[in-house]
Amino acid sequence: MSFPKLSPKGLLLLLALTFVPFSEVLADHIVGGEFTYSCQGWLNDDPSTGIKVYACQINMYRDCIGDGAYFDGVALTTSTGPDGFSSSPMHISIYRGNNTTPYEATRSLLLGPVADVPINLGNPCLEFNEEVCQQIGVYDFEIQLPVSDESYTLTYQRCCRNMTILNLLNPSEIGSTYFIEITPEAQQRCNESPKFNINPPIALCANADFQIDLGATEREGDSLVYKFCDPIVGGGQDGSMQTPSSFDDVVPLVESPPPYTSAGFRMPQFNVNNQLGVGSTLNLDPETGLMSGNPIFRGTFSLAICVEEWSRDSVPVLLSETKREFQMTVDLCGNQVFADLLETEIDDQGRFFIRQCGPGQNTIINESTVERFITEYNWELDGPEGLITGSNRDFSSTINEVGVYEGTMILNRSSIADNCRDTAFFLLGVFPDTEPDFEFTVPGCDDEPIDFTDLSVPLGDNTIVNWSWDFADNSNEDTRQNPRHRYSIPGSFDVTLTTTDNNGCTAIATNNLDYFPSPRTILIEPDEGFGCVPFTKDFINLSQPINDDYIFEWEFGDGGMADIASPTYVYENSGVYDVYLGITSPTGCFVDTTFVSLVDVRDAPEADFIWTPDEPTNILPDIRVLDQSVGANQRRYVLRNAAGDQLFTTPAQDFDYTLRDTGQVFITQFVTHPSGCVDTITKDLRLRLINTYFLPDVFTPNGDGLNDAFVPVGLLNGVTNYRLRVWTRWGELVFSTNVIKDGWDGTFNGRESPGGAYLWDVQYTDVNGDAEALKGGVVLVR
Repeated sequence: MSFPKLSPKGLLLLLALTFVPFSEVLADHIVGGEFTYSCQGWLNDDPSTGIKVYACQINMYRDCIGDGAYFDGVALTTSTGPDGFSSSPMHISIYRGNNTTPYEATRSLLLGPVADVPINLGNPCLEFNEEVCQQIGVYDFEIQLPVSDESYTLTYQRCCRNMTILNLLNPSEIGSTYFIEITPEAQQRCNESPKFNINPPIALCANADFQIDLGATEREGDSLVYKFCDPIVGGGQDGSMQTPSSFDDVVPLVESPPPYTSAGFRMPQFNVNNQLGVGSTLNLDPETGLMSGNPIFRGTFSLAICVEEWSRDSVPVLLSETKREFQMTVDLCGNQVFADLLETEIDDQGRFFIRQCGPGQNTIINESTVERFITEYNWELDGPEGLITGSNRDFSSTINEVGVYEGTMILNRSSIADNCRDTAFFLLGVFPDTEPDFEFTVPGCDDEPIDFTDLSVPLGDNTIVNWSWDFADNSNEDTRQNPRHRYSIPGSFDVTLTTTDNNGCTAIATNNLDYFPSPRTILIEPDEGFGCVPFTKDFINLSQPINDDYIFEWEFGDGGMADIASPTYVYENSGVYDVYLGITSPTGCFVDTTFVSLVDVRDAPEADFIWTPDEPTNILPDIRVLDQSVGANQRRYVLRNAAGDQLFTTPAQDFDYTLRDTGQVFITQFVTHPSGCVDTITKDLRLRLINTYFLPDVFTPNGDGLNDAFVPVGLLNGVTNYRLRVWTRWGELVFSTNVIKDGWDGTFNGRESPGGAYLWDVQYTDVNGDAEALKGGVVLVR
């Protein structure tokens, strides 16, 4: 086959494709597609042109889970799609009749809108368990074609198919051809090809029935016929771009002419009418396009269906054939419809048994799942007066006769899918009721147990077999019919009696019991020893039973009072005090007592001391600590450093101490009163560093070793920002230094300065961060 002559646009495309790496243009990401066209009429509405205009559309389907390339034709200036996926230029070829030379070799197209393809399982009650994802990319374009007695074929080819496809031979080595033919009759009639109403299904559930309407529509009302057809081969795997044919590359330079070769099915298990495998059911209604069946093999499959468009003339004419190829994943799905009822027993026949205790209205609560997959409920109950029905999710009925009645609940009764339907069989048992009641002895002011008496009455031939008492005080359940119970705490309690009869029916009665007796003995937590002024005393009330509903009257012996259960009180004066407590319950029960000499409050000392001088320095590091405490007869001092190490201790009232470094020192004084009360205080101090600075009035730089330099002396540790300068009387600078130990040797610029008076100034920042500035004069003697 000769190499076709390319247009300038085709030559540019060839150059662009030359630089697309083979690994980036593999097309196993393209999994299906279809062509459609719609004749728009004569060019410029002028029949004399002999040219008609067609609005064309290509729908391509892409696997968006793998790492393959993006849709072709993202832009002619780039080879990168979203998220870094590679993309090649998009073009189609147009052939007329049986010519092997293209009518138009390369028509470049740009990608239009892209959307996700919804998963349509064809079964409303299943969910796909595996991850599956496809996108549809749309290419819209317009062509102008002269009316011809030959067909035009528009074609797009790409290699290769998904290597996991089960029903085709060597899928990773063959590509796909997507094409449509505009027949001479379609050109004459200005026809529109059929368009599928929905996207193709991308997943089916193994071993489950499905129905999916793959019907199409077109504007002329022609007759449409649906059939299974063969997937078509196109493109190749040769990535060298130097083949003798322009058709067999991953991205063909020019699409090959018709007729096209069918892909080979893996016979005998798969063929055109068994594209999901022999044993699976796969049907396509030729009149409606309804695809149905039940696949049994799991995996990935390539499918193809065709819709033929026939005129409705007396002798029908084939106007067009639209082929759709698509990739289908078949895997296990989860059934989502299960009939279930709330709080029921299951009898030996698998029926739900629902108890209705007492005639009257009853509602059966429906717990069937998953609710979003259930669109229809049908209830039937064979009641005493005939059939009772319902269509709501829950079922309500009113039955006034005791008995056991059979019923059913059917989910999605009219669904076409067996797995969408489920049935629950149930029995509704209507039993006599019980009128529950009880009484109890009225609590008094004494802390005594309460007697409870069951007064419940069965309303039929039923008998009470179990009793359960809840006394509402967190005590254990009592199962006696007539129990006695002692409350350990006061309060208002909602006591509940639950009875169970021989039919398993329960009845509940609740009565309120107010239990507020007086405590038998008033107790408070003992406190050994004594307190020191000011003395804070916690009075912990241990009397039982009491709570915050009781009234409390405290008198602390010094005029102070309180009205809570366990107060805290501060004694400001020394003495021995009696304490009174009265308690009144919410029901008026009263008890009181006086605790004689309960509180012993004693005088306390006040620790305090000072030192002198107030601010010791490195020049004067000696201090004297002076006692300032009040009421103490004994005292002791402890000195510690910042690390907590003890430096010194003494029992003396006053003492002397020499600070040895600049670290922080903590002095603690412990004092004791004759009553036995103690007090303590801790203070801290730090040795303050100071600098001293002296310069001589006279110096004699004669080399005798005495006063040979003008040098400062003093305590200069920690000094910063130092500068010393010496000037003549006429303002000439003869010496300057920033080093403290450097002094002036009486020379200037290598020559001896003359004797006489000179001026100096010095600046520095002392160890405490304060700025210092000094001035003076000095006499140089020669």
